[in-house]
Amino acid sequence: MYLTLLFSQSLSSGTLPDEWKKSKVVPVYKSGNRESPLNYRPISITSIPCKIMEHIIFSQVMNFLDSNNFFHPSQHGFRKNLSCETQLASFLHDLHSNLDHNIVTDLIFLDFAKAFDKVPHRRLILKLSHLNLHPNVLNWIKEFLSNRSQSVIINNTASEFLPVTSGVPQGSVLGPLLFLIYINDLPSHVSSNIRMFADDCVLYRSINNNNDHISLQNDLNNIKNWCDQWMMVLNTNKCKFMSVTRRHNRNHIPFTIGNTPIDNVNSYKYLGSTITNDLNWCSHATNITSSANKTLGFLKRNLRSAPQHLKLLAYKTLVRPKLEYASPIWNPHQNYLTDAIESVQSRAVRYIHSSYSYNISVSSLKADSGLESMVHRRRIASLSLYHKFYNSSLRHAPYILPPSRISLRTGHSYNVARPCARTVACSSSFFHRSAKDWNGLPHHIASIATPTAFTDAITRFFCEQSL
Repeated sequence: MYLTLLFSQSLSSGTLPDEWKKSKVVPVYKSGNRESPLNYRPISITSIPCKIMEHIIFSQVMNFLDSNNFFHPSQHGFRKNLSCETQLASFLHDLHSNLDHNIVTDLIFLDFAKAFDKVPHRRLILKLSHLNLHPNVLNWIKEFLSNRSQSVIINNTASEFLPVTSGVPQGSVLGPLLFLIYINDLPSHVSSNIRMFADDCVLYRSINNNNDHISLQNDLNNIKNWCDQWMMVLNTNKCKFMSVTRRHNRNHIPFTIGNTPIDNVNSYKYLGSTITNDLNWCSHATNITSSANKTLGFLKRNLRSAPQHLKLLAYKTLVRPKLEYASPIWNPHQNYLTDAIESVQSRAVRYIHSSYSYNISVSSLKADSGLESMVHRRRIASLSLYHKFYNSSLRHAPYILPPSRISLRTGHSYNVARPCARTVACSSSFFHRSAKDWNGLPHHIASIATPTAFTDAITRFFCEQSL
């Protein structure tokens, strides 16, 4: 009751307690030289009552913006029914389609330097004032951004509180939404394709002639101009150029940001997935199996004598997610890659049961632990993601098309068209592969609209098929 009165008074008066605008920042090491402050991520600890109030404001503002179709469709970050997977699936669909038709696609991966920290409050408030938000909400956000301060804590020692004059408050609930609002008009300044997940941004274009290269460079110039106008900074050393093509030894015309040429790379880690210039997932599979094996080795050293149920929980929590992040996107068709990924689980299950004798079948150990094959789990995950596309506004994108006709004998009314593919890479890509599995589902399963119920249904369906 007290918090309700406090929140009501705060919103109606447009004022916040000073404690709500203070943050305690703990630097967390990322990678590289530990002596460099640039290699630490600031984690902010903010007021709990303020977070609750932020959730209220967040819901009001997000619902208002969504109902008015405010956000650019290329932005998948921090939005309902959108994710890294939906972003990657949409992006790679474009790349696979071009590669399948032997069309070159030039990509520029953009890196904003300290993007969330650079947002100037005055310019952010200017953009907020054009959204037609309720005056009480707008005034509350203005006050939320003003007179903020933070203290840095290192080795249990806190600095004095100093003023914060720029940046959306990290660690806050509203911070990501405010950043999305600030960067939302960026795509309107380019004619090429652009994909964004918060500040992760990739600009790309089909290259059929030199004019296409010029257009892509002009768009890059426009982004640089936008950054200058809105006080954002591109980290030119981390921006990369990649050309997706089946052609060997293609001559690349360099792209530049200002007067600085962009490095040309053959692979790039985008949203956690290693994308290569031939759209082969070998490098990604190698990276994730290496990372998972390192974590499994850590468990073997530190939980050697732990109970079996604890080992199993540790595997499911710390190892398996490394093998499954965005798996519908990179799900490999090559047996040697699927075997390499499954081998991590095989080693893990022997560790879980402390059974290293090859007289005991690893398959029986997996069955005893209730561990399905990784191939099976990727199939479930792929169909679940496809279901999300089919049952959301994303269905209207050019990824899921109705069939030219429906066979009542072999299909159902939810059937989709299977696009033609000339290359193995394209035919095994997410939308092509999942369309086949989707059309093979019974009508009563394909008709399920609820994501959780659908996933449960296909899990039971495939289990019954394997009996």
